[in-house]
Amino acid sequence: MTVRKFLVLAATSLAVTGPALAQDDTERSPFEAALGLPGGVRITGSIRPRYETVANTFVAGQTGSDELLSVKSLLHAELDLGPVTFTGELLDARWLGGDEGNSGGNQIDTLEPIQLLASWTWKNAFVPGASLKTDAGRFTMDIGSRRLVARPNFSNLMQGFDGVRATWTGADKMKVTAFAVSPTRREPEDLPSLFDNEAALNASNDGIRFVGVHLDAPLPVDIRGEVYVFGLDERDRSDAPSRNRDLLTIGGRVVRKAAPGAWDVDFELARQSGTARASTAALDVTDLDHDAMMLHLEGGFSFEAPMSPRVSVLYDFASGDESPLDGESGRFDPLFGDRSFEFGPTSIWGLLARGNLSSPGVRLEFEPDAASDVLLMVRHIELAEARDRFANSGVVDVTGAAGREVGQQVEVRYRRWLVEDSVRLAIGGAMLVDGAFLQDAPNATHEGDAMYGYSEISWVF
Repeated sequence: MTVRKFLVLAATSLAVTGPALAQDDTERSPFEAALGLPGGVRITGSIRPRYETVANTFVAGQTGSDELLSVKSLLHAELDLGPVTFTGELLDARWLGGDEGNSGGNQIDTLEPIQLLASWTWKNAFVPGASLKTDAGRFTMDIGSRRLVARPNFSNLMQGFDGVRATWTGADKMKVTAFAVSPTRREPEDLPSLFDNEAALNASNDGIRFVGVHLDAPLPVDIRGEVYVFGLDERDRSDAPSRNRDLLTIGGRVVRKAAPGAWDVDFELARQSGTARASTAALDVTDLDHDAMMLHLEGGFSFEAPMSPRVSVLYDFASGDESPLDGESGRFDPLFGDRSFEFGPTSIWGLLARGNLSSPGVRLEFEPDAASDVLLMVRHIELAEARDRFANSGVVDVTGAAGREVGQQVEVRYRRWLVEDSVRLAIGGAMLVDGAFLQDAPNATHEGDAMYGYSEISWVF
């Protein structure tokens, strides 16, 4: 067996469940205990095979159905040497079967080291009880609400960043995060190589600089407040054409987490300004003035009752481009955020996105027993601007005659631990009920209501 085949086999059997490093053997998993690892060393893992299928696609230029059988695996290792920690993480997201050439190619990244970094921690940094952690190398990021910078949960792929990050945490739980990074670009890029599960090291995209500062502070009555500033500077490269985005995103958030017998709230508002081009075409050299915004509103209540039900109402808005001819860019750019936790499954579904969207919804969550949970969510979907495209589907009516009503999405999910904290089954699906826009837009598929389903098993070591 070659070294590469050995690494592939290992990566397909292991995945990370969390980055924390335990020094006490009593906190180690049974897998780690069986390895007999020395103090300061942690290796954790899991594997998640998943089958998913779409009937009546809504993506412009596609017809019929789509399906994907894939497996996502990660191997996470840490070496804690006191103030210095070394971390490595290997992702293996590979294609096992399904329709080649459709959306499945967006879920493949074979044998990729998505994290390789060194961290240094300074205790009592600047004030007693505080700590400062600095990271350098390649890493993933979850920041704030995760709507703009996130390590995705549902998608097989994870966005890596090359650069530096510093996180200061005060004794009162105030937290400040600052970073200066370049995102990585998946390799290989061509579909035949991806569907052959060919491995290539993801390249650092030197044409993009992403910097930011995020402040998270406690407020009265169990509320936390956040403010942030993110800057994205993108330039064309010979091997990576771009829209030359130069964006400044400023936002704030107020959140009170869900708790039994209490109300919870989540309000976030972000504004973007700068310039961007309409396309990545080499002949497109016109910088458009960019002005866009994003809004999330949610209020919920968790009942102290059998099955611990929580009900919430929510609304999401992300501006679109009012006109393709006005010399301005108004479509909100979601940067590197996740959307599955609010907009439903991504992967080969990915119906909704934070761009040209106006969507109220209702969500119900409950726990039939201690080992399982259920999610039901219904969203009404409209375009913020009638002449801009819908989400990432490519469906557009530049005249605006098709209107704004996209339809309704119904989502359902059931999860159950088959072996506590080790093996979990998840089954879910979504349905799009077509509205006038998807019925009348000139490049819509006109295939009727789209349906999606998936099943997966996560095995955590």
